[in-house]
Amino acid sequence: MPTYRILSLDGGGSWAIIQVKALIRIYSASTTGHEVLSTFDLAAANSGGSIVLGCLLADFTLGEIYDFFNSQVERQTIFSKTRSVEDTLLRTLLGSGPKYSATDKLPAIRQVLKQTGDMILADAVRGIRRTGSSNDLHALIVGFNYDRNRATFFRSEPVSSPSWGTGDTTNVTLAEAIHASSNAPVNYFDAPTEFPGHSGRYWDGAISGCNNPVHTAVTEAIGLGQDALNIAALSLGTASVALPSTDPAQPPFTQPLSPTGFPHDLAKLAGAIVDDPPDFATFLAHVLTASGAGLTPPQPNSRLVRMNPLISPVLGPDGNLTAPGSMTPDDFQALANLDMDAILQPQVDSITAYADLWLSDQAPNQPIRMDSATLTPELGQSTFSAALAAWESIR
Repeated sequence: MPTYRILSLDGGGSWAIIQVKALIRIYSASTTGHEVLSTFDLAAANSGGSIVLGCLLADFTLGEIYDFFNSQVERQTIFSKTRSVEDTLLRTLLGSGPKYSATDKLPAIRQVLKQTGDMILADAVRGIRRTGSSNDLHALIVGFNYDRNRATFFRSEPVSSPSWGTGDTTNVTLAEAIHASSNAPVNYFDAPTEFPGHSGRYWDGAISGCNNPVHTAVTEAIGLGQDALNIAALSLGTASVALPSTDPAQPPFTQPLSPTGFPHDLAKLAGAIVDDPPDFATFLAHVLTASGAGLTPPQPNSRLVRMNPLISPVLGPDGNLTAPGSMTPDDFQALANLDMDAILQPQVDSITAYADLWLSDQAPNQPIRMDSATLTPELGQSTFSAALAAWESIR
């Protein structure tokens, strides 16, 4: 039975409300952040997921965290409109360009997290321990160093060994680490983050290839001296659009061919940083944790459990593709095209409604690996209830 437990939280802006709903289902709305984190040894997060982690470290109840993400007023403090005329002109001409102010985001995060946001990570995790453990929770928040052009890992304690070298602890505050991790460029925020009193500028950790940070979290655990056979990881996503291969006969339920050209390619690159192909991060983490070796039925065939709603069609009674639950094709298409920076309440309402379909097994769960053309699951769980049962069996 695995003895070292990881919580991994994807990026995804406002869509991180899905992670909060999943945690409420696993625990309860009245469960506090420290109570959740005391069931894990390591918590890793990126972007929107780092905001969830920050709220957990601030010891808000899950219900309070949900209320924060569900408030249009609160969302607009994080996604504060840029006042740059140049950015507005760029978006008008190219259809792409930044919409939000990076400068306004750090004060908003600090206000949300209160005194916890002003602690360095080592202090923010102090005393939070899994039952029976003598070590504080290890926290890992992912960013991208704009000036050095490489990944940056904000961690609560160093990771050092002759086999791995040294990964330093961070000297920035929790709010600053979240600010860096949640600063998606090009189509979102207007400048790299900067911290008062510190050198360096940063972009979203998704630029590091870590929008889903679970493979980074497992690597971090191994670097801390954990045997791969002792690791169990719960990876919570923020929804992924997955459509079968192009079939013009069944729009909007199949993948259309994208137009090409500079404006379209720029928009595609900007969106690609927050994508998580189903066979990338989660599958790498599956391999790193020894591909389920030593786990026997009724336990699952992996030490990694992925919980993430797929915005995908399902087969209807007539054998044709259809929208999950009671969604109309128009509802489905609108959700599939909704950006990660959903601010307006009707947009977030549609996200939470789809999350409810997922939690009730009416919408599919992203498995660890699936056939990219047919979306047939190959490894992992295809429903939320199956994923929950898998996690309960190994945690």
